[in-house]
Amino acid sequence: MADTKTEDREILFALEGERKPLSLALPADATFAHLIEKVRVEMGRVEIEDVLFEDEDEAIELHHVVFERIVVDEFKLVHLAAPGKIAVTVTFNGDAKEHDFQPSATMDKIVRWAMNAFHLEGDPSDFQLKLGEDLLPAGEHLGQVAEGKKKVRLALVMKIKPQG
Repeated sequence: MADTKTEDREILFALEGERKPLSLALPADATFAHLIEKVRVEMGRVEIEDVLFEDEDEAIELHHVVFERIVVDEFKLVHLAAPGKIAVTVTFNGDAKEHDFQPSATMDKIVRWAMNAFHLEGDPSDFQLKLGEDLLPAGEHLGQVAEGKKKVRLALVMKIKPQG
């Protein structure tokens, strides 16, 4: 009988409540259900149930093979999360707007929403979000900055451009 074991491959992913992306080795034919189970066992994160692609609103069906769904030339970071959206309050110039986002939403997506909600014109790259005193990079996921909570308050600020 031939050995049918496949070589392990590494997956880079965001995990709700963890600031930096993580990685795990998985068999090439592993499903997203297998990935979740590995995170639950190896990292003790039993609350993790959902898998989302960056900025997507719908969870990925867990029967899909991980490495068949990840497309290198259209790379979107996989985000593992506890069920449910995160309630986001964004403040700007003394006003506040609220919206629920998936944990996989990037700061860029939230900036674009906030610009629309506050009726702001300009380029999204002229704005950024802050959590307390921390400036948040545009590509960071909401679930990475919300510290495992399902409610967060962010401030929309203008980027300071150096004078040359």
